[in-house]
Amino acid sequence: MKPFKDTIFALATQRGKSGIAVFRVSGKDSHKLIKSISSKKKFKTNFSSLNNIIDRKSIVDQTLTTFFKSPKSYTGEDMVEISCHGSISVINKITKTLLKKKIRLADPGEFTKRALMNDKLSVLEAETINDLVNAETENQRKIAIGNLSGNLDKFINEISNKQKKLLADIEAIIDFADEDLPKEIYKSIKEQNKNIYKQIENIIKRSSLSREIHSGFIITIIGKPNTGKSSFINYINNKEVSIVTNIPGTTTDLVSSTLDIQGDKYTFVDTAGIRKYKNLIEKIGIQRSLESAERSDLNIVFLKNNEKKNYSKIKSKIFVKSKYDTNKKKINGAQSISSVSGYGIKNLIKTISSNLKKKPISGPVFSRERHLESLNKSLVLLKSIDLKEIDLAAENVRRSIMYIDGINQKFDIEKILDIIFNDFCIGK
Repeated sequence: MKPFKDTIFALATQRGKSGIAVFRVSGKDSHKLIKSISSKKKFKTNFSSLNNIIDRKSIVDQTLTTFFKSPKSYTGEDMVEISCHGSISVINKITKTLLKKKIRLADPGEFTKRALMNDKLSVLEAETINDLVNAETENQRKIAIGNLSGNLDKFINEISNKQKKLLADIEAIIDFADEDLPKEIYKSIKEQNKNIYKQIENIIKRSSLSREIHSGFIITIIGKPNTGKSSFINYINNKEVSIVTNIPGTTTDLVSSTLDIQGDKYTFVDTAGIRKYKNLIEKIGIQRSLESAERSDLNIVFLKNNEKKNYSKIKSKIFVKSKYDTNKKKINGAQSISSVSGYGIKNLIKTISSNLKKKPISGPVFSRERHLESLNKSLVLLKSIDLKEIDLAAENVRRSIMYIDGINQKFDIEKILDIIFNDFCIGK
């Protein structure tokens, strides 16, 4: 266990008015320091006790306080969790009281970093915890919780062990280079190698698909002015996201909103109406509209009449005719909707989802850029193995093992930790 000199604290729940708030405190002096501001002086480990937090002689708040003894805690250190009332004034006062005791405010992800350094978590588990905390949709949660169960660790260990067996067999050929070895040995090595890199190929493919679940799908709403684009955005968000008027050109920039649809993340982008621009602002807005359409996973083209031919260069599109509540004239090949009555919108969302939704992903998936980079480097090395150059083949397997093991090892620790904990929240 790595000893950390200072004791840290953080609010582990969101700052804001709520029923309760939870503070975490971790470090070798955490028990002594919290007892010094508590009405209760003796605490049973792993048991919540009713306790007053005190500043000098004044009661700050009545809390439930829980002591955890090293190494049986989240960080592996002595820890305390304080559940207090969730008012802003209570949170602020407890924060000031802890700071008076020279307890340092934790950096983002520092509790999990200490857990990692104290061997309570693996590198992959630490990253997965962040994915779980930041999960916005049901499918993001499913992937994160599946990985937290140890799927990634098992995959890395399995591939690493198979490569070590492969390396041992290759080195056996080197050791007995002067002897006539059975051809079956060479065949076995080739089969081993192929099976390993096929496994790596499959997980890279699966992980690439999962990145859409993490980042979500981008859908651009495009069309002429006053075709109902902004009204549609407002309707599906159940609030005014975009300004809606009868004046053409109201939307001059990109306006985005994110929704969870059937467990997946969808970002809808409202855009400036496509027409002959009248000024520089409109010109820039229209250019941005077309650029957004190019980047999108799907485009919803709102039609005024039957001008579908004007959008032949727009990729991956669904045509829509809005304002069905006032004009029931339909356009062939376009879905009719009303953002006033809601007519057709449920079917449109279903069409959008069916166009973009992928098959459920099962098994471990790697979500980080550094993971995929290491997997790809390993794959290139294994695919380049030629047993006619046996020494080079052995070296390639050694380097491949280094890349695979490096995904879940703590060497070059400061660099790795900076990458892992860069986007963690404070209190985790």
